[in-house]
Amino acid sequence: MSRAIPDEIIEELRSRCNILELVRSYIPLKKSGSGSWKGLCPFHQEKTPSFTVNEQRGRYHCFGCGRGGDVFSFIMEWEKVDFPNAAHILASKCNVIIPEKTYNSPQERQQAKQRAGRRERLYRINDEFAKWYHGFLSINPNWPVCQYLQTRGIPPDLAEKFQIGAAPDAWDASMNHGIQSGYSQDELLESGIILVNENSRKIYDRFRNRLIFPIWNEQGRVVGFSARSIEQNPQGAKYVNSPETPVFKKSNILYALPLARKAIQENNMAILCEGQLDVIAMHRAGFECSVAPQGTAFTDEQARILKRYTDRMFLAFDRDSAGIKATVRALDILLPLDFEVKIITFPQGSDPDDIFAAEGTDGIAAIVNSAMDMFDFLCQVFFSKYDMTSPHGKGRIISEMMNYLNKISNPVVRESYVQKLSSRLGVRPETVFGELNKLKQADKYKFQRRQPVDSASAMSRQETVDKQYTSETEIPPAIRHAEETLLEIGLAYEDIAGKIAHADLDHDMLSSTILGRALNELINCVLNGEWDHAVNYLTDVERNNPSPELSRILSSESQYKHSKAEKAYEQCLEVIHKHRLEQRKNDIIEKMRNAPPEEKDQLMLELLELSRQAST
Repeated sequence: MSRAIPDEIIEELRSRCNILELVRSYIPLKKSGSGSWKGLCPFHQEKTPSFTVNEQRGRYHCFGCGRGGDVFSFIMEWEKVDFPNAAHILASKCNVIIPEKTYNSPQERQQAKQRAGRRERLYRINDEFAKWYHGFLSINPNWPVCQYLQTRGIPPDLAEKFQIGAAPDAWDASMNHGIQSGYSQDELLESGIILVNENSRKIYDRFRNRLIFPIWNEQGRVVGFSARSIEQNPQGAKYVNSPETPVFKKSNILYALPLARKAIQENNMAILCEGQLDVIAMHRAGFECSVAPQGTAFTDEQARILKRYTDRMFLAFDRDSAGIKATVRALDILLPLDFEVKIITFPQGSDPDDIFAAEGTDGIAAIVNSAMDMFDFLCQVFFSKYDMTSPHGKGRIISEMMNYLNKISNPVVRESYVQKLSSRLGVRPETVFGELNKLKQADKYKFQRRQPVDSASAMSRQETVDKQYTSETEIPPAIRHAEETLLEIGLAYEDIAGKIAHADLDHDMLSSTILGRALNELINCVLNGEWDHAVNYLTDVERNNPSPELSRILSSESQYKHSKAEKAYEQCLEVIHKHRLEQRKNDIIEKMRNAPPEEKDQLMLELLELSRQAST
């Protein structure tokens, strides 16, 4: 299987991560049999436990909703991340180093290990300093940075949740701590904890006498820091951030995403704030679905990350000119991704901290609940920019608005907004649609100039999909049951798996359903001497082709004792062979309808032979 992560790393993660320990770290489980545990499914609402974990096979399965898989699937479902991100989350839990890419030679292997080791050292440095900064804040309650934190009204439990810390008012405290912790000066320089003065070449701490906010990546590992000055009018920048490193890329980092992810999924909405303190204030007010771009303008990468968790976005930027521009830029990114976007508007000059201090959670909730639709926000922006009473002003407003409405792919939503715009401007809807169609024609022309799509290949792929779908729905129940039973007993008993592999079961005798393909994969595993790894191989198949039936078989012990399994094997083989004979007979009968006389006699002989075989 081709992956960005080498197969041996995947297998190491699978072997190191115990499925029972992993799942129990998220939900309570009770023992329900030999090697089996049960609990309430975390992926759908239920009152009676139907979620089971099979420790021996390293699998889980819910008999209620049909979800199932291994440690990777569980993290992908729980955290709503893709496979590579799930692998990195598991790697951080069991201290496995993942190389940046696969390698084709010993030299590449060594280089990959060195890069991975270097990245891991950076993760550990960041984790060490996150704890150190936070500890420094905790043990110095009367220090100015701590006093500043108290003036912001952030209670200790919230400071603990966000791991807020403080940097000492010294030039070399961080450097000395890093070296005492076993890290080299070069490693501390690469992490950005310290830096070099370009003129004097003096090395000193990057963060001094500042409030420290650790920055986590999507997997929840500390990758850098953002440090806020506590001075009213700081000589330097208000915020000082870690530089980009091999583990810190600002464009794909969202502040507090690991803390907000669950709330985003549960509420099907994300609130995008301007900075860390705004996010913390929103979390304090109960809106734990809040995140912020990290040290950069909102990016397409950040939007795509959020799209995995929700399709509803609330933008909570300032109402000044910079905030309005940031909101408009965000709409440019969000609308093509089919987000439903609303705009939260705080009173001029106020931020979430101010609102919470004055009105508490109810005040924040009222503002969030009254968020305006993105269409109304754009109308505010462009109606104030141009004279909507003049023909030319109306034309410019329509032109500006079409640039955004054209990005909306849903025709119902797009048409609704066009109708609203025409009504507000007093212009006929068909006129506005005419402007929209001009943009669409321009886009179509741009698209046509790109590399053409191979239509023959696309058609071939579609025919393959259609063929598989037909076989999934039309396969006789007896064949489905036979394949399911053979797969179940073949996974349970190695000797029976050997019989299945060496039986007269041609590849085309098995259906193209997920169970038929899984049975064929089991046969391949046996023939290659890899029966012990069959569950893992089939787990990879099931991850890419989710199937409640396959998940249940992989996660459950066989209901057949060995003697009954042998008998079931013989019965299933008989069912499949008879079905194959019937198919061949039907094919011959179909050919005979249009065959010339000289061929019909031969076809009749073949038909009689098949009938004889079927009766024996």
